[in-house]
Amino acid sequence: MDGIDRERFGAFVAQLRKEKGLTQKELAERIHVSDKAVSKWERAAGLPDITLLIPLAEALDVTVTELLQGRRTAAETTVSAVEAEALVRRVLTLSGEGPSRGGPDRRKWGIRYALCLIPAAVSLWWLMTGMARDGDHWVTYYPAALMTALAAGFGLYFCLFARTRLPWYYDADDIGFYHDGPLRINMPGVRFNNRTWPCMLTGLRVWALATMALSGAVCALAKWLFGPGVLAAYLPMGSLAGLLAAIYVPGRKYKNSGS
Repeated sequence: MDGIDRERFGAFVAQLRKEKGLTQKELAERIHVSDKAVSKWERAAGLPDITLLIPLAEALDVTVTELLQGRRTAAETTVSAVEAEALVRRVLTLSGEGPSRGGPDRRKWGIRYALCLIPAAVSLWWLMTGMARDGDHWVTYYPAALMTALAAGFGLYFCLFARTRLPWYYDADDIGFYHDGPLRINMPGVRFNNRTWPCMLTGLRVWALATMALSGAVCALAKWLFGPGVLAAYLPMGSLAGLLAAIYVPGRKYKNSGS
């Protein structure tokens, strides 16, 4: 089965980008990917996801056919049945690659996650010790311990294994939920698509890391200031507002915008 000629595709993208006077970063911003992704395409080290073909072609002022063929064609040129079949096969090959888990910044977010595991582990140790020691006030520590553990689990997924781009049907339909294996996020009034998801993912990563690192500290500070009780127990739960904001703010802002 014929596949995309990576060298030809990359050279053509680089040529068109330079003709338009765009840097890799500027082109990346137009189609909502990282400049590392554009560099990867141009170096023939990878190919874009199939959902990026139309926005990439529009950003470079060529047709999708020209983009796949790696050359400009005359306006009156028709595509033969053989060429059409080859193009379809190329698209199928391209779509089979899919985006990598974690994206081009996976290493950076992985390091951040590892660093935040240190205060999270210390917090969990202190919280679990407090629950065992102060049996009458165990509820003071439990919410913070729960938030720290949940954030560590979600952070591992969002930082290292989350999709960086959503399947094409998220852009084709008005979808208010995200699913990936056992993970389900259902937010009425929010649209998940490839315009909103990168912003959401960044917000979710920041929320998870901040909650991991700070929940125990917030509980300890509130306990020191106000003693064991409601404030020490439930102030760490305030981070849930950040979780909702990470999804709702971009989801509502770009609710009617496609990729």
